[in-house]
Amino acid sequence: MKQLLTFFLFFSFLYVAAQEKIDTIKINNTGTLTIELDSRINEAIKTRERTSCAIETRRVPEKRTEIPRPTGTSSDPCANQTQISGFKIQIFYSKNRNDAEKVRQEFDKDFPNMSSQVTYYAPDYRVLVGDYFTKKSASADIKRLKSRYNSAFSIPFKVMCRRAK
Repeated sequence: MKQLLTFFLFFSFLYVAAQEKIDTIKINNTGTLTIELDSRINEAIKTRERTSCAIETRRVPEKRTEIPRPTGTSSDPCANQTQISGFKIQIFYSKNRNDAEKVRQEFDKDFPNMSSQVTYYAPDYRVLVGDYFTKKSASADIKRLKSRYNSAFSIPFKVMCRRAK
């Protein structure tokens, strides 16, 4: 008896939970797509649209006080950003991070006015120095560094805008 009751409840649940076919998707050879929805779904969507539009029209716009943002002039490219695309000078590269750090430390002692960093570009560690807007602005420092670091050359890199030359 218990099994019969369980069987009856199971199938009655399936019957109640079953849905009728609510949509049909048909793709024609001409490339058009036809979707047919149950009329109850279309009516629910339209009702929702009407109520949400009615609510939107009744809302009173809030008064906003906007704080004026500082605007940069064309002569100041650093007004709105801290980093920009520019150039750095690569003076050394190695697969060993410790070697790159030693070169950077030596550079910092010899040229304390220039920024330096060690970056990793697989598979090498590179020592990059300076911040420049253009290759031309880096060329004077490249000439100066060539006496000590003969493989120095400029590469495109994100630079700190306020430090760039």
